[in-house]
Amino acid sequence: MDSHALVAKFLEQCKEKYPKSIHFFELSATVHGWLDQYETAIYVANSGLKVDPDYYELLYYKAVALRLLDKDLNEAIEAYRTFLAAAPKDHRKVPESYYAMACCYIARLKDNGMIDKGMIDIVEKTYKEGEDAEKLQLPCFLPYDSNNKALVKSMFDAKSLLNTQSSPPIDLKLRLTDPHRVKLIQEHREWEAKTLKAINDPYYSLETGTHKPGVKQQTAKSFIGLKAISLKEMDPTKEHVYEGYVLSAKIIEVAYTWSPSIHLVIEDEHLDCERMFIYDFPQEQGHYLTSKVYTIGSKLNIINPYLRIGICDMKPLIRVDDFSSIIMQSESERVLNMCRCCGISDALNVCGKCKQARYCTKQCQTMDWELYGHKLLCKKL
Repeated sequence: MDSHALVAKFLEQCKEKYPKSIHFFELSATVHGWLDQYETAIYVANSGLKVDPDYYELLYYKAVALRLLDKDLNEAIEAYRTFLAAAPKDHRKVPESYYAMACCYIARLKDNGMIDKGMIDIVEKTYKEGEDAEKLQLPCFLPYDSNNKALVKSMFDAKSLLNTQSSPPIDLKLRLTDPHRVKLIQEHREWEAKTLKAINDPYYSLETGTHKPGVKQQTAKSFIGLKAISLKEMDPTKEHVYEGYVLSAKIIEVAYTWSPSIHLVIEDEHLDCERMFIYDFPQEQGHYLTSKVYTIGSKLNIINPYLRIGICDMKPLIRVDDFSSIIMQSESERVLNMCRCCGISDALNVCGKCKQARYCTKQCQTMDWELYGHKLLCKKL
C-alpha cells in the first residue's frame, strides 16, 4: 500500500470521528484524486458539501474529479461554474477553472468530430475570462502556471508553445522554390487532376485504394499535458504516432476529391510542408468537408499526429485515422483570400480561367502556373 493509500485510509477514520469537520472531507477528496479514484473523490466531495454546501474548496475538487472522470463534461462545466460563483474572485484556482472549462469545450468539439464555430467562440471567450482572472491574482501566485492554459493556447496560438526565440527571416523566394515544397504541390495537383478526370470522364478510370497502416492513430483521451510539435521534429524515415503531441498547421492546397481519403498539403508554423491524408470520415460528408471545413487558408490542430511512410512511394505523410483527432482553429485564424502561391491574405487578383485561384501579384500567378502546375487543375475546375 503506497503512502497516498495509507493517507486515504487514515482520513476515513478521521471523517468517522469528526463527521462535521469539512477539512477532512477536503483532504480526502484531494487524496482520492491523486489516486485517480475520481468517482470516490466525487462521492467524498458530495458528502462534505452536505456539511457545508458553500465550501468552495470542495466545490473545486468536485469539478476537477468530474472533468478527469470524463463521463459528463457538461456536469463538469456546471460544477466549475458553481465553484466560480462561490469562490472569491482572487482565489488562486479561479483562472485554472476557466482554462479547464475551455478544455472541456474543446473535448466536446473532439467528440462531435465536426467544426462548430459557435463552440470555438465559447472556448475563446472562456480562455479570455481566465486571462482576465489572472489579473486579480496575488503577486505570489504569478506568473500563473497552468497545463490547461497551455493546451488551449496551443489550439489558438500554437506559436506560444513552440520555440519563441527570434529566428532569422526566411527568404521568400527560397521558401517558394524549395524542391520539397514544389514537388508536394505538383504531385498533389496531379492527383487531384487525375481524380477529377476520372469523375467527369466515363471513359477514364483511376484505381484507388489504401493499405492498412501498421499502427493505429487515435486522438488523446485527455488534452492535459499535450505538447506542440513541428514537422522538423518528426523523423521522416520512421513511422511513428507522436502520442502526447499537437501538430498545428495551415492548409495550403485545395482538396476537390475525397475517395478513399481527403488529400491536403499543410504548412506548419515554421513554414515547412507535408502531405496530409484524412481517412475514416463519413463518406457522405466528403463534399461538405472539402468545400466548407478543410479549405485553403484554414488552420487546424492534429492530436497525436501519425507520420506514415507511403507504401507505394516510400515518402512521409501525415495520416489521420481518427477523424476526431483534428481540431479546427477559430475562423478568425483563417487566412482569408489566401494567395495560392505565397500564402499571404487578401489577394485581390483572381485567375481569369478557373475564377477560383487568387494571387497577390502577377509574379505569384506566373510562378503558380509554371512552377507549381496550376495549369494541371485550371481547365478542370
